[in-house]
Amino acid sequence: MHFSFITSFIFAVLALSTSGALALPLRPRLTAVSNVKCTSKTALDFHSTNVAILAICGGIAGTIEFCQGSPTSTTGISGTSKFTITPATAGGTIDISKGRWEQGIKAVAAICGADIPFTATFQGGASNGNVNVVLEEV
Repeated sequence: MHFSFITSFIFAVLALSTSGALALPLRPRLTAVSNVKCTSKTALDFHSTNVAILAICGGIAGTIEFCQGSPTSTTGISGTSKFTITPATAGGTIDISKGRWEQGIKAVAAICGADIPFTATFQGGASNGNVNVVLEEV
């Protein structure tokens, strides 16, 4: 009985340690946004904005995790919503990850409100630093 308890305990510790439950993240996710300016008080269409979020970089839906092709600027347009992303520093290309993009959108929504047009700078996302992001009505 004693052997069974020790064996079960060891397996439980191994399972927790390999599942990531006890592991620390390698580096924290960045959600920093700056220069946020809410450019309207009227929210855009929820569905249009959500589709436009995934339309940047020619589409980042599904299994795509990063902006593909290293564009110097990109847009995501759907219905009444248009996102424009450009490097904050000239000469850069867009290489934003889907995770960083979605975190930036959430951070701005916490300031302006969901689906509210804005301009902002997202930390990272370009080959040479940050990206400037605009959400506007079309």
